Amino acid sequence: MSTLLASAVAHAQSPVGGGDGETTGAAPAGTPAAAPTTTPASTVEAAPVESSSDVTEKDHKTYYFVGARYRGTIIPKFMVNLFVGEGATFYSNMFGIEVDIRKDHFSLIPALNYIEYGFDGTLFFDKSGKGAEGNEGNYSVVHSNLAGIYLTLDLLWSTQIHKHIDFEYGIGVGVGALFGNIYNNWATKTPQAPGTTTVQSSSGATFYECTAASNAAGSGCNPGSHTSPDPAKVNGYSEKTWAGGGSVPNIFLHLALPQLGLRIKPVKQMEMRIGGGFSLTGFFFGISGDYGFPESADKPHTAPTGSYHGPVAL
Repeated sequence: MSTLLASAVAHAQSPVGGGDGETTGAAPAGTPAAAPTTTPASTVEAAPVESSSDVTEKDHKTYYFVGARYRGTIIPKFMVNLFVGEGATFYSNMFGIEVDIRKDHFSLIPALNYIEYGFDGTLFFDKSGKGAEGNEGNYSVVHSNLAGIYLTLDLLWSTQIHKHIDFEYGIGVGVGALFGNIYNNWATKTPQAPGTTTVQSSSGATFYECTAASNAAGSGCNPGSHTSPDPAKVNGYSEKTWAGGGSVPNIFLHLALPQLGLRIKPVKQMEMRIGGGFSLTGFFFGISGDYGFPESADKPHTAPTGSYHGPVAL
């Protein structure tokens, strides 16, 4: 009995688990729990800084440019002579502001343009008039200060031929409002008052603008020499517009087909164009320069939100 009691007391005084003094059970009461390890809620990757010399345009991304343009239009004399005799080669200037909305090698370019159709006194011969070239009643001296405001839209596709150069092709459409005057005066070989406009025919003959109607037989100032004697087109006669029942249009359409050229992009924020084509008013060539709006940054990449998987202290 005394032996069992001594053994029980010795076992009670030994460490839990016995044997070598190490404790393998739960931590004693009052011991602080270990701090949990956590991952950051999110990790943001900074967008790479793009160089201004990188002119690459990403697929499916829209780019915006704004700038100015110039176009010159030529109507060669041979085209004029399809309708009337004499005449000349005419040249007009156009200035405008434009916006280029570009995506996937395609540019949509709306523009607001001012164009002038003015020219000095020019001799014309009416092929459908009475008689032949010997009839002065078939000749007129015409000059113009006509101009217009056009709203146009270019649709241009492009193919890259160099890192900085694209070949472009497409069409242009638009509509314009015209203003100003076309002055159409009968012409005669009979000298008129001093200071009257004079022009030379292709054969070297001198013609004068008629300052007043005349009854002189064979004179270009005689209404009877003309197929349309009324009204008398003398002394700075201004042709009426469509709105007034005349032949000068108030509205004119713009159609350029084809339209060809090169788009040059030397740096990320700049583009230039040179090109040309054929329009309703003749052959044209043009240049433009546009500034590109800063590109919107791509959305930064956000890592998944971290989660805590450590022990939970109760």
